[in-house]
Amino acid sequence: MKKILILPYHLDASLKDLDYLSEGILEELISLISSIPDFKTTSRTTSFYLKNNPIPLNEIKERFNVDVVVEGNVKKKAGVYLISTRLFETTTEELILNTQSPFPLDKWTQPLDELLNEVLLAINGTPPPSTTIQKDISKARELYQRGLYHWHRYSYEEMQLAIGYFKKSIKENDSFALPYAAMADCYSVIGTMGFDHPVKTFKLAKEAVKKALVLNNKRSESYVSAAFVNIFYERDYDRAKINLEQALKLNKDNVEAHHVLAIYYIHKGDLRNAEKHSANTIKLDPFALPHYTMMIRINHYQKKFLLAMDFINAALSIDIHSVPLIELRGYTHLYLGATESAIEDFATCIKKDHTNPIYLANLAYSYSKASFHQESREIEQRVYDLNIKKDTGIFDYALAIIKLGQSDYKAFFKHLKKTVDFNLGIVSGNLMSDTIFSEIRKDARFQELMQQCNLIVQKQTYRKNRKPSDIVNLTTNTSETLSFDPQDLSFIESSDNYSTIHWHESGVLQNKILRATLKNIEDQLASFDYILRCHKSFIINMNEELIITGNAKGHFFESPYLPVRIPISRSKSKLMKDLFKSRRK
Repeated sequence: MKKILILPYHLDASLKDLDYLSEGILEELISLISSIPDFKTTSRTTSFYLKNNPIPLNEIKERFNVDVVVEGNVKKKAGVYLISTRLFETTTEELILNTQSPFPLDKWTQPLDELLNEVLLAINGTPPPSTTIQKDISKARELYQRGLYHWHRYSYEEMQLAIGYFKKSIKENDSFALPYAAMADCYSVIGTMGFDHPVKTFKLAKEAVKKALVLNNKRSESYVSAAFVNIFYERDYDRAKINLEQALKLNKDNVEAHHVLAIYYIHKGDLRNAEKHSANTIKLDPFALPHYTMMIRINHYQKKFLLAMDFINAALSIDIHSVPLIELRGYTHLYLGATESAIEDFATCIKKDHTNPIYLANLAYSYSKASFHQESREIEQRVYDLNIKKDTGIFDYALAIIKLGQSDYKAFFKHLKKTVDFNLGIVSGNLMSDTIFSEIRKDARFQELMQQCNLIVQKQTYRKNRKPSDIVNLTTNTSETLSFDPQDLSFIESSDNYSTIHWHESGVLQNKILRATLKNIEDQLASFDYILRCHKSFIINMNEELIITGNAKGHFFESPYLPVRIPISRSKSKLMKDLFKSRRK
């Protein structure tokens, strides 16, 4: 197996208005070479990273296991466009090909077929099979690549431009399957993110992917596109898995298939398998930021906030200005209790894009958690003042986040219900796993919305033998007290002489800080055999919906109803595991 790195072709300064050419040539060569048996290429993001961060050939060989590097340039001379290509072996650093040929701009993909012949002849001594050559659809390929150029910019405006080029490609050759699949992806993202009405756009996505599969059911990309529609529109998770498994049968290294499979497992609540496939995407495409953002979210969902921060820092070393990473860093700070830093990060996101309702909602939520209630209401008004579509779900989702932060649960559920009714794509995975919803996950209204999204609602099996209420009154070092049913206790966390009590009330996780040591609280709850101290800083209700995770380095109690993982002291590890097992017999 020969591995090839193709660097983006350099454009002469006079060709700045043709900037799509550099990416188009790269994408087309990657596509052509990847279809040849015993050849593979690095990802496009690796190509761009090494273009901007050049390293010696021997280091490319060592770090990326690359055998050959392809580089080149496009220029215009005496009215003629010329493409030059050079090949270097990484082991010997020998120049094994140096070629230049005319480059017709109106059919610029056509010379790449002949270039592929020369490249493989120089590497392998033999040209590629004739079946890989597609000269008859050169114009359609060119328009398809121009569409991909805009698709990779990932804004609503750029995706609309991409759709326009994909339609032109189809008009040029309506039997070309790839632009149908790519157009389906555009429509799916538009519906998932709420750029336009989800139902309308997903119907267009479904039509496009169906056509792509009819034209060519041997391309893995089309099955991934179909799975995306299955998950975010139809909520048919079983069909999504079938399509993704087929995509991986056709191409086991299809990074997008692994990415969407991670999304599938998030929707199924299987975060360990989600993490496994997310790790595969980073291994296959180590400089693609969307794969890091996926891994960061999965670590958030698992309450592994410090590990999430490690991935954020790694991704920021690739692009320090990435706004999605700054947003995720803000949430990591929030979960770690560094609300001041979270506010700074969310404010930075708004400076980059002041029209994004979710960025505004994040800041309003953080203000509420820091008790800056007036500031939260001011940000809420800014969301109302945005000139955005109100019928796509994203507006109501932003307001739901704001109302959750303000503890206005009636308004929260009103806006969340409208979000689900609009079929906003992003909401389903968040309902299943997002830590921000831990406090209201037991509420019957929340579980009804999960069922509406065809998500698995965890049965509360360990509270089935609930006894009549037995109110306890916790006293403190001050006149303050707290009364609640100990069966509703979730956990208690201490810091110095203060303890934060977390308990469920009508399905909502409440909390209150009391001036009392954890030992004091432990003594007051000693008569309840299911309430135990598992760590120097934590008390846990063993009747919660818990699992134990971890390894020799440490164990934790985890639950979708908890906002954090509860650590178990090493000295108490065996005792806690034995008690946990005995209570679940």
